[in-house]
Amino acid sequence: MGDIVVFGAFGPFFEDFEIGMKIKHRPCRTVSQYDNVLWSALTLDYTPLYLDETYASLTSTGRISINPRFVHSLVVGLSTRDTSLNTMAFLGVDYEKLHAPVFPGDTLCVESEVVTKRESKRPNVGVVSWVVRAFNQKGEIVYETKRSNLIYKRQESPWIKYLEARDLVTKNRENKDYRRDPIASQELSPSHPGWWGRFLEDFSPGQVMIHRIGRTVYQYDNLLSTVVSMNVATLHFDSEYMLFHEYGEPVVQGPLVVGIACGISSTELGVNLARDLGIRELKLTSPVFDGDTLHAKTEILGAEPLETTGIVRAKTTVFKDNFSKEVGSFVRELEIYRKGFSPWVKIWKE
Repeated sequence: MGDIVVFGAFGPFFEDFEIGMKIKHRPCRTVSQYDNVLWSALTLDYTPLYLDETYASLTSTGRISINPRFVHSLVVGLSTRDTSLNTMAFLGVDYEKLHAPVFPGDTLCVESEVVTKRESKRPNVGVVSWVVRAFNQKGEIVYETKRSNLIYKRQESPWIKYLEARDLVTKNRENKDYRRDPIASQELSPSHPGWWGRFLEDFSPGQVMIHRIGRTVYQYDNLLSTVVSMNVATLHFDSEYMLFHEYGEPVVQGPLVVGIACGISSTELGVNLARDLGIRELKLTSPVFDGDTLHAKTEILGAEPLETTGIVRAKTTVFKDNFSKEVGSFVRELEIYRKGFSPWVKIWKE
């Protein structure tokens, strides 16, 4: 792992925030009635205003609106990459303002403004507060809240300690202790007032990125992915059958592993994506089981400019067991916007 030369979006640390800083987050999110239904199922909130079209048609809005609790969750979620990716704890919300209802089909874009920043009693973290505002596709403010978090200082971040392998002793699936060497000790990528993603000009052959987000996979994920994709291969969901199989337990289906790898690499590769041109050279080298945690790195193989976009070729490698065991790899071809031509120029009028 000593070939890491470029780091991805690590998110800002406490030192990176300045009072008055405004961050326009990417991506935005189009909401749908499916969000209402799923949120209701998860929270047991069966308020008819959010679920019953007939009931809602007789109210002042005249139609179903999106549950404000989901709006709150979504607004905070969209802002986390650029605000609280390195958080120790969420401290709470001072207020929220529901400026206008949010309807299915609306697209929400979110902006955060740093309003306070102070040291904490804990020396390894500080307190940061933001006013977070959400706008619909018409540019109308629909939601506002003030939230606060404890944010790690750069050298105290668990992510930095993880990369440097400080005090890291882990048991693998065979219950054996193992260690790994530090992934890298280079400086992190410079901080930024909101992650803009990488444009074509930001890619060059030989770059290697460790992706900031990891994902622990559970059998629930495996079951849901097989149901959604109508996959009936019994090695993914029949525990009794698998007692007689070489693996001894259900194995996570390959397309889900690839999907997660693409997902956790999307911060670096997907924010300014014009088209996904497909994958090739997919090789799965180790099975993934319930409870395994996946991380990934990507090496840039090539970047060829076009008029407003360009083609990036990238090899993503997936690991488990703290980067000690390779799970698989694949090559992707992606059409990425050049600076000045991304849809974000129009969305945020930059």
